[in-house]
Amino acid sequence: MTMEASAEPVREQADGQIAAKPVRRRIRPRDVRWIRAAAELAGTFLICAVIYLSYSFGQLVMGQPSVVLPVLGTALTYLAVTAMLGGVSGGHFNPAVTVAAMFTSQIGMVDGLIYIVAQVIGAIGAGAIAVALIPVSKSVPDRTWLMFSVNGFSGGSPAAATLGQQHIAFGAPMAIVAELIGCIIVVAAAITTLRSDGRARRNHALYTGLAYGVGVLVTYPITCSGLNPARSTGIAIFAQSKHMAVSPISQLWLFWICPLLAASLVALVIIMTNIITDNMAMRAMGTATDAQPVAQAGADAQAQTQPDAFAATGIQTQAGAEAQVDAFAAAGVQAQNQSTQASPAPVQNAPADTTAQTVDVSALSDVDAGHDANSGKNAEGGQDDVAPADAGTIPDLQVEPLRTASKTEDGDEASKGKPTEN
Repeated sequence: MTMEASAEPVREQADGQIAAKPVRRRIRPRDVRWIRAAAELAGTFLICAVIYLSYSFGQLVMGQPSVVLPVLGTALTYLAVTAMLGGVSGGHFNPAVTVAAMFTSQIGMVDGLIYIVAQVIGAIGAGAIAVALIPVSKSVPDRTWLMFSVNGFSGGSPAAATLGQQHIAFGAPMAIVAELIGCIIVVAAAITTLRSDGRARRNHALYTGLAYGVGVLVTYPITCSGLNPARSTGIAIFAQSKHMAVSPISQLWLFWICPLLAASLVALVIIMTNIITDNMAMRAMGTATDAQPVAQAGADAQAQTQPDAFAATGIQTQAGAEAQVDAFAAAGVQAQNQSTQASPAPVQNAPADTTAQTVDVSALSDVDAGHDANSGKNAEGGQDDVAPADAGTIPDLQVEPLRTASKTEDGDEASKGKPTEN
């Protein structure tokens, strides 16, 4: 970590003295690289130390080898350490996981190689401590403790003593198959829970611990659960000189080839899956891109046809309106004709109703005579009088209705025409 001066201006204290320039720390990418490598070294050391000691002490103290303790111990150890340091380095702690991450571009080549070296160093340190802490006596030599923690097959298998009584053994083919299956589970769980930039997801520790537990359950009776080249190397180096039944270094190749092969297979599957997914996405985008001109052309055609449709609709509406006007005009003419045919022509001089009005011709003659007499008197007396109507003419009944003569009126008019008797 380097110390660099910042570009901030120089501060002055209240008394006028120049204060020291503030200094801020900058962490460069190469510093981050070494910090992450240190986290991988520490994590691998802790994991391998727990595995070596728990496998050796636990199995020997219990008196009868059992797979339960290795499964629980390995799963919990990887879970705890990955939860502690996974946020710093990504929580590989296994060269196979690092190789798979390098193939899938989740970590750079240089960083990946540094990770692998740090992991191997951490495992070797844990092996040295485990061998140093083992209590040794003439009745319980070193190989008795290490046979449950050193990886091997055939004569180096944990079940070799039991199977040897039946003249059978787990050979290399069986060991390769078991290690390959277990490593695929472990690497796949670790890689799929890492982000594209190599950072661990929230469930990375849990899935990693569960995967290692399953892997140990499958491989422990056959190979004492390698699953990790660094873990196999760290204990094999110090067990080489402990007079083991089979040389640990001579069988170490299998515990490097199987994990790296599993890492390559997992990375290949992930890469092929990404390629297929990207191709499908590109095809979908291409289909959408090809569909855009068609949709645009359809929209343009629709936009062009809409004015024509509106114009045609307007013409049709106008024609319909004109047709309705013509229809209403024709209906009006027809109604007028029907009303003309139904109603008779009006009569200007309609005859008076004989039942309602009765004209007395004799009375009219008397009235005319009386008017003539009165006119003579008026002329003599110098009084103006209205000229009587022409004799024999009847007033228009529609303009001014005639007054009907009653018996009393006839009597009055007759009395007016006669001279009064004194």
